[in-house]
Amino acid sequence: MEHHKIPVFIITGFLGAGKTTFINHFIQSNKLLRILVIENEIGKTNIDGALLIQDQTDIRELTAGCLCCDLNEKLYDLLYELSQKKDTFDILIIETTGIADPAAVAETFWTGTYMDKHYEIRSIICLADAQNMLTSLQQNEDTRRQLTFADVVLLNKCDQSDNETISDVKNVIHNICPDVHIYEGSEGIFPIEELINLDIHLTSKKEKMISSSNETEVKKHNGIHTFTLTFDEAFDYRKLKHMLMLLIHFNKQQIYRIKGMLNIEGLNEKIILQSVFKSYRMEEGSPWNDHDKRQSKIVFIGHEVEKASIERVFQQCLIKETPTL
Repeated sequence: MEHHKIPVFIITGFLGAGKTTFINHFIQSNKLLRILVIENEIGKTNIDGALLIQDQTDIRELTAGCLCCDLNEKLYDLLYELSQKKDTFDILIIETTGIADPAAVAETFWTGTYMDKHYEIRSIICLADAQNMLTSLQQNEDTRRQLTFADVVLLNKCDQSDNETISDVKNVIHNICPDVHIYEGSEGIFPIEELINLDIHLTSKKEKMISSSNETEVKKHNGIHTFTLTFDEAFDYRKLKHMLMLLIHFNKQQIYRIKGMLNIEGLNEKIILQSVFKSYRMEEGSPWNDHDKRQSKIVFIGHEVEKASIERVFQQCLIKETPTL
C-alpha cells in the first residue's frame, strides 16, 4: 500500500523580498486546506512568526539559528514528529531566513527512505524584489545561491518597477536558471492554486525540462556558470555513481545544482538525476521509446565551475564501443 506523502513547499528569498506577506496570501487563498508552517528566525524572538495568520494555521517555530546549519538536526526531529501526525494537516510550508541556503534544507528530505516515504518537495519557491534583484545578485552570494536552487521565482513588488527593469531581471534569472518558472506579482499576491498544482517534481515534467535544454555554451553572471553537457554514449551505472559522489563531495561549494536525464547501459528507462548541496539522487523515469535518441543531458549551475573539467569526469563513466578489427 502506497503511503500518502506530505506536499512540502520551501519558501526562500532575500531579506525584504516579501516572504511573510506571500505566505499569508497563501494561507488566505486556501481556507479549506490545513496548512502547517515551519517558521525560522535567526534571533531568539521570532518576529515573522507573529506576523503570520494563525487562526487556521499551525505554526512551529525554530529560532536562534539557521535551518541550513545549526538547526538542521532540530528540523529533522520536527519533521519526524510531524510525520506521525500527518493526517492533521494537508500542506507543509517551510519559510527559511533571508540568508538561508535552501539546498541544505531540501537535503534534509533526502536523508534516507523514511523522509522520502513521508514527504514530497513540490517546489522550492524564491521570492525576489523586482526593483532590487539585480543589485542583490551583484552584492550577495546568498541571493545567488537561493536563486540557483529555485524551481519557481516569484518576482514581487512589480508595481514599484518599470517594464524595462522587470524584463532585464527576468532575462538574468533565465540565464542563470534556464528552466525556472517566473511569476510577476505585487504585495505577495500570486496564483496560489496554480503554484500548488504546478507539479515541478513530477517525472514527466522534469524529463521535458531537461530534454529541452540546449544551452551548451557557458552562461555567466556574477560568478555563476550555467551550462549543459550532452552525451550520446550510455553511462556505466557503477562508475557514474562513484564519480558523482566524488565530484559533489570535493566541489560542494562550487556546484550548486545538477539536473540530468541519463541513458544508463542495460536499463530501458530514463534515469532522472538531481543534486542539492552534498547529496544527489537518481530515480527512474519513463521508458525510452523506439523513436527516442538515447542521449544524456546534464545541466550544471555553480560558482566558477569549469565545464571542460566536469565533462572529463563524466567522459570516464561512458561505455565506449570497442572498435572492430
